[in-house]
Amino acid sequence: LPVSRGIFSPLLSESAMALPLGFTPLEVRTYLILTLCWVSIVVVNLLEQPYARSLIHCDTPVSTEEGSAFSGSKYCGNRLYVIDMGTHVSGKGQSLENVGRILITLFVSGFADYGRKRAALLGQFLITLSTALFAVAMFLPQGLAIPTYILAQGLQGMSGIGILDQIVTGDVALILNDGVGVYSRKGIVSAFLMVILVPIIVYVQYAEITDFTWVWTGIVSLNTFAMVLVFFFFPETLHKKSEKEEEDLKKKPTSIAGVALDEMKTFRTIVKTHPYVGYRLAEDFLVKLADCSAIGMPFMMAQFQFSQFHALVFQFIPQLVGGVLLGGLVASLCRAHGTRKVWQNCFFFHRSTSIMNAFLMPVTIFGIPYPLLGGLMHLPLSGFPALLQAVEIRLVGQETNAKYQAMAQLMGFISGAITSWLYSAIFFGEATNYARIVAPYAVSAMFMAANILPFWLTTGPMQLAECDKLDQEALAEMKKKEEEEKAQADKKAEETAEETNEASSPLKADTEPLLEKSEEVNEVNVAPKTEEEKKED
Repeated sequence: LPVSRGIFSPLLSESAMALPLGFTPLEVRTYLILTLCWVSIVVVNLLEQPYARSLIHCDTPVSTEEGSAFSGSKYCGNRLYVIDMGTHVSGKGQSLENVGRILITLFVSGFADYGRKRAALLGQFLITLSTALFAVAMFLPQGLAIPTYILAQGLQGMSGIGILDQIVTGDVALILNDGVGVYSRKGIVSAFLMVILVPIIVYVQYAEITDFTWVWTGIVSLNTFAMVLVFFFFPETLHKKSEKEEEDLKKKPTSIAGVALDEMKTFRTIVKTHPYVGYRLAEDFLVKLADCSAIGMPFMMAQFQFSQFHALVFQFIPQLVGGVLLGGLVASLCRAHGTRKVWQNCFFFHRSTSIMNAFLMPVTIFGIPYPLLGGLMHLPLSGFPALLQAVEIRLVGQETNAKYQAMAQLMGFISGAITSWLYSAIFFGEATNYARIVAPYAVSAMFMAANILPFWLTTGPMQLAECDKLDQEALAEMKKKEEEEKAQADKKAEETAEETNEASSPLKADTEPLLEKSEEVNEVNVAPKTEEEKKED
């Protein structure tokens, strides 16, 4: 701590001033600004698909009759065509966005070592430029509007604000020496901004607008304001390096290609030497290739005539309900039936039902679209990811965990780049026959089935062995707790007995003088026997 105070002394003076809820000026000037930056990304992500549909043109005029279905575009009245083409455009944009994330993930951590502020400025500049291109796209002809839209999504992915936000928050926690408090207050800021902005976006979905002029004007203004805040108020949280650290830093590659190559060498070494990481990344890659959530909303809109607002609500309700109400179910089952048994059942239940659900997606049961029932079916598994993380951290090891998380994130971006393009390309909103309707979900089921064998042969035995260790440790902890409780009960009983004895000791003290006095009186009253009496005796 004394060393930290010396390094961060310019920032500690301002951090000493407390604001409401325990916030410090340093926190307001760092992750409050960065949170504003990444919340704007979340807002844009929620608007991407509706906005993509609004750019679609066709020869079918928009119906102005009362009660006619909302097509999603003021340039085309063919609703299914708009949904289909909008999904393809959005899928290509999401794919390029994930490519941008891959590049920035390999680069931003190294670039941030030369200064957090310059990394934040670069990231926010790319976000602002991205939103400006989104805004410009609505005024261009379709031939230029769609490439501009896709490019804007790619720039958004390259911002790296999400990763930088984590880095800077860690810096602030180190400076203030209050990790728990810093992350708690950051959660408050994130929740507050989401509460303000997300309802606005939900309203945009509900209102079913086709002219996004005012929406993008507000978003571009918000991001421009955030960039001004970063430029004028964002402090440098990177500690001042020693001369040796500066020399070591100069030896590192500074180009994007050099930083990326250096990082990839580290990843390759871990994959080749670690007994778990390589197999787990391969298995996880197959699972993520089965993720076809990119077409979830368009599928509901095309097959079940949902509005974009209802599709959004019904897609997220199972996640919210599961996380809040059933998040602790898996942990309770582990305590009752053993972690190994619960792990196996959860794994095979998820894989088998996911494969089954893929071929039932167009079905309606008792008037309820099956995608909703399939989502409800997986609610009991809401707590399984937490169990997976608890097991994985033990298998990966703390010293390798940071690099493993970076590799897992990269695999997610690579798979996201593939699935966003793949499933949107297979999806056909105007399909009428069963095979064509379920085609994207059938491909997803193939990847999900392909994941079972690697689990069974490679990662599964290691994970289940770790589950047994968890159970043994839990049992030992339970026995230890019982012994401690028994020892405490015995100690309490002894203390109670001692208190009882102490309570009875005053009575004994009071009666002893009386007995002694009585004995003295008896000795005085009894006369000595004569010689004749002794002879008679």
